[in-house]
Amino acid sequence: MKNFKLLICFLIVCMLVTACRVAPQEEPPEEDRRGEIPALEDMILSSEHWKDEYPLIYQSFLMTSRLKDDTVEDSSLGGLHPIDYLKKYPNISVLYDGIGFSKEYFAARGHYYSLDDVINTARPKPGASCLACKTGDYEYLHTKYGDELFNMDFVTTVQEVNNPISCYSCHRNDPGKNVQVTKPQLQVALEKLDFEPKSGSLSCAQCHVEYYLHPETREVILPWDNGLGVDEIEVYFDDINHFDWKHPRTGTPLIKVQHPEFEMYLGSLHDNLGLGCTDCHMPVVEENGESYRSHWAKSPLKTVNESCGRCHGDDGEAVIAWVEEIQKEIDAKQAEVSDLIVQLINEFSDLVEQRALDEETVEQLWNLHRKAQYRWDFVFVENSTGFHNPSLARRVLEDAKNYAEEALEILANARNAN
Repeated sequence: MKNFKLLICFLIVCMLVTACRVAPQEEPPEEDRRGEIPALEDMILSSEHWKDEYPLIYQSFLMTSRLKDDTVEDSSLGGLHPIDYLKKYPNISVLYDGIGFSKEYFAARGHYYSLDDVINTARPKPGASCLACKTGDYEYLHTKYGDELFNMDFVTTVQEVNNPISCYSCHRNDPGKNVQVTKPQLQVALEKLDFEPKSGSLSCAQCHVEYYLHPETREVILPWDNGLGVDEIEVYFDDINHFDWKHPRTGTPLIKVQHPEFEMYLGSLHDNLGLGCTDCHMPVVEENGESYRSHWAKSPLKTVNESCGRCHGDDGEAVIAWVEEIQKEIDAKQAEVSDLIVQLINEFSDLVEQRALDEETVEQLWNLHRKAQYRWDFVFVENSTGFHNPSLARRVLEDAKNYAEEALEILANARNAN
């Protein structure tokens, strides 16, 4: 059975390599990607402005307000059928104890609701920088207020915002042309890279990345100074002694990972074949004899024939089964690792309360807890459930498991010594 699975994987790779030999999309010059910021009075921030010129694309964007069965979601946080991660993954109440995600954590809805959901969430919003990825109006605000925007009051600033993610977010006033980078955090971060991301991934890399807020200015910063790998980002945080919060039961200074889809995807099979985010998440579709790029921007499995069929053939059900098998494996692995980290937190906190650990051992356990939870979180919050880069997801979770087990061994020895 194992050899059969290896053969299937080999055949899939061969099929990808041969079938995906498509002409690469012509990459625009770097200066075109940065684009030119229009004057405030000239910014076209609403997607509705383009509904007559690009009717099919506009309608596909409106589909981000709908569920798979075409039911329009209501305006309440989480929609008609909210996925409450605190109920689905009860371990995170322990893992995220002391930070807002332990109080409220719903699955994200489509781009159509990005503004509504950031306004309505009960999680604290430390500044107007929390709007960076939630509205097409953000460049308007940043142009108007400059870097002072980041630390401005969220509630006051949001009164000036009228649009969720919109055409302007990725195209400014030219939706028929190339992707342009409108988010200041990515404009800064691109200068740190020794390569230029694919045009089809630039739009998504504006927001689907790991980031943190500067503790004083509240600027959104992408921690890419050492590279985009899991370990390189960790080194960056360690070098600046950054932590998002301290776990109230163990005192561990922890990193809260955001949604590093871009970082996880880099170096994957699909990335190495030259595919960008839009090739799979925003495929070219046909309607009434007219072809256009869908802006539904959901899981490729919802458009499996258009997203996957070019390389994998027309057996969409087989592709879905293959993807879901990988996702079930990764989901089970992250659940196993989360169990170990919860055990680590419980045993660590018990010995802290008993004052049974010396200072050196506590610091050693802090380090191992931080490393284990950071790696588990990197995979858990990445929205493909490991599929963007299965081999990387497996390696990162295995490293997390090893760190947690090392800490548990230290705790066992400490208990025996007492």
